Amino acid sequence: MVKKALNPLKIDYKKCIIEDRLLQIRSKQNLNEPDLARVWTIEIEAKSSKPIIDFIRRRLQPDDPLTFTHIKRIRKKARDSKKLVIIVCSYDLFNSRSSVCSVLAESNVFFENLSDESEIPRQGAPTKELMLEWSRKYWPLTWCGNPNDQILNDYTFDMNHINKMLGSISNLAQLEADKGNKVPVVTAFVNPLEKDKPIYAIDRRMEGKCTPLDHSIMTGIKLIAGKEKKSNRTQAYLCLNYDVYTTHEPCSMCSMALIHSRIKRCIFLQPMQITGCLKSSSGDAYCMHDNRLLNSKYEVFQWLGDEYKIPTVDAKTCC
Repeated sequence: MVKKALNPLKIDYKKCIIEDRLLQIRSKQNLNEPDLARVWTIEIEAKSSKPIIDFIRRRLQPDDPLTFTHIKRIRKKARDSKKLVIIVCSYDLFNSRSSVCSVLAESNVFFENLSDESEIPRQGAPTKELMLEWSRKYWPLTWCGNPNDQILNDYTFDMNHINKMLGSISNLAQLEADKGNKVPVVTAFVNPLEKDKPIYAIDRRMEGKCTPLDHSIMTGIKLIAGKEKKSNRTQAYLCLNYDVYTTHEPCSMCSMALIHSRIKRCIFLQPMQITGCLKSSSGDAYCMHDNRLLNSKYEVFQWLGDEYKIPTVDAKTCC
């Protein structure tokens, strides 16, 4: 974890832009509406707070998939100042009452009213105003600044490599247009273990033996699948931690294919306002890569510079 002041990258934390070129793409819905998680709570006498908190930190916190750095674990019980309500752990850690009771028995602390009815935000609020609102509505929170600032600060980028890849797909897209390809969309897949061996894929939907589903991203995934089959590798996901560079914002089919392939990051040049599926202002604003209903996510950035020219694609074309 690098301190902001020591980060070699230029980051505009307010606009979420890195090096004046990479715009972080996130779901706007996720910013103002908390993603809630159920937690187990107990009631205790105030004098028992220290031993139970020490026990929770030692016995439960290391294994809990939910972090509580933005949460106050203790709050006073309404209408009873002698009692405290304590968050024990998340429902993700234990989903049965018997399991929680069994663990709490090790603490030798008397407690009452074990409950799984409380919900808390999984992440801190992006503004102090929202933090206060969520604290009133759900559970007392702490203000540690916008959590996305740390996310931005933790990103790593090889800007020289990114420029090289975007230049390559831009040139290939122009070549495809010159050859008569009516959908000159090009995508590059980069395995982090073989950065110098990118796999380039073009949109082939207009070719005789292909189908309307043969978008550049789908074609690329097929190429990688063929390569993996020949090498007899048994990796669980085809494109695990790959970086993907594409000329146009992917459609819903391709965006979901990248979810299934478990890529790390996608960088695109041209937003597709009607058919795109990553930006909040595109398509149905689904933001496939950052959707809470899905079990995986990947990073997405739009290139803001005008260095890389690409052929025009009809606005209603799914890429």
